[in-house]
Amino acid sequence: MRTSRAAFVASLTALLALSLSPPLTAAPQSPQWTDCDGNPATPLDCATLRAPLDYRAPGGQTVELAISRIKAADPAKRHGVLLVNPGGPGGSGLDMPLGVAQTFPKDVLDRFDLIGFDPRFVGKSSPLSCGFTGTVFDALWPRLPGPGGFAAEAREARKVARQCERAAGDLLPFASTRNAARDLDVIRAGLGERRISFYGGSYGTYLGAVYGQLFPDRVDRMVLDGAIDPAKVWHGMNRGWGPAAETAFGDWVDWAAGQDATYHFGATAAAVRAHYAKLGLALDKRPVQYGQLRLDGNTLREVSRLVLYNDRSDPVLAGLVADLADGQLSDPAVRGFLDAVLATFPADNFVSVFLAVQCTDADWDRNPARYAAESALDAKRYPFFGAAAAGIGPCAYWPHRPLEPATRIKAAQHSALVVGATGDSATPYTGAVSMRRMLGEQTRLVTLTDARMHGLYARYGNACVDSAVTGYLLGGTLPAKDLTCRK
Repeated sequence: MRTSRAAFVASLTALLALSLSPPLTAAPQSPQWTDCDGNPATPLDCATLRAPLDYRAPGGQTVELAISRIKAADPAKRHGVLLVNPGGPGGSGLDMPLGVAQTFPKDVLDRFDLIGFDPRFVGKSSPLSCGFTGTVFDALWPRLPGPGGFAAEAREARKVARQCERAAGDLLPFASTRNAARDLDVIRAGLGERRISFYGGSYGTYLGAVYGQLFPDRVDRMVLDGAIDPAKVWHGMNRGWGPAAETAFGDWVDWAAGQDATYHFGATAAAVRAHYAKLGLALDKRPVQYGQLRLDGNTLREVSRLVLYNDRSDPVLAGLVADLADGQLSDPAVRGFLDAVLATFPADNFVSVFLAVQCTDADWDRNPARYAAESALDAKRYPFFGAAAAGIGPCAYWPHRPLEPATRIKAAQHSALVVGATGDSATPYTGAVSMRRMLGEQTRLVTLTDARMHGLYARYGNACVDSAVTGYLLGGTLPAKDLTCRK
């Protein structure tokens, strides 16, 4: 049935009103804090707030927002609250203050209440489910094409989109970053704070940037570590994994060639690549099982891409390749890495939210031919992961168009510090440059050169980077100009 002109105008008016008017927030609430685990010795407290499912109807259905807190270590020095987010989309941040408390400098811990949270539909915040089973690698998108090639992947992508619609169709339209940013302001109000500081890693950088666009006068200090390129949300970001992973894999290949006396993969880059490719083919014929995880050739590459996020984990990938060649996983570092990934990223909830947010934030091209062409091209240019990164996924068949346009990031009315490593293969360094440029002159960029690392502050151990970020968090003063740090 053709939509009437009056209905179209009404719909467009409602969309513009939501996009252009001052952001709506829910009425302030007072969190009721309790011990997260019932153990008084654990410093983490938890509470639950409620936010509108649909901010156009603030009096309607709500979602839960699970939040956590570690109080400032020195009440006399307390400056405010620091919300922390690990990324995703789909990553749980409820326990993140515990990790931050182990790594951030004491002066920062003295001055800030650390506030963790599960974004809407994640973890304990009204979790969303598409009904995926198995491990995160079974449900993962984007993913490498299987034996059926592109046509089979397109059929599976359509099937997954329909599966999510059946399982959670009433929630999917509201799984946007803009709504998650509005939820942050519900948290701010519930904490009784006029302004918040924010540390976001990976996808958390985009969430923070969107919050700053919607609520600029409510931002105190903002650190965006391993930045998303806002101009490439989301297919462009995913496609960027092809060249970034290819470079990271090439770095590892060169390193492994220099370790031939230890690993015996070959003394040249070509020999190491051949050894890796041969192993992938062997795993396709006889996969190695690790708990629920089935490691075939494609899973090997997907796991390898994650290991390559950190150049100090090169021995972990070498141990994985060596163990798989032997038919069993015995290296403690390899087992520890896999256990951490499987525990951190529950297949159903993580992938469900990952897809829901990506498909809701942007209006994806619905023409399979585009993805087929890009995937074929990038498979040749970036054979390690290019076909997957550029390939088709459920967003091409998503049942709902976005209720709002993607947030246009422009010059910020608050300060922000963007941090990036030139070798970051998860959020390529060009994203940090783009984020810095878009946010404008109240922003500075801290660059770590010649490092392959995703997320730097208080993690990689670079004194130059850590000093710049700590100084900003403590004093609120940005470096005089963009800063370049050496590995």
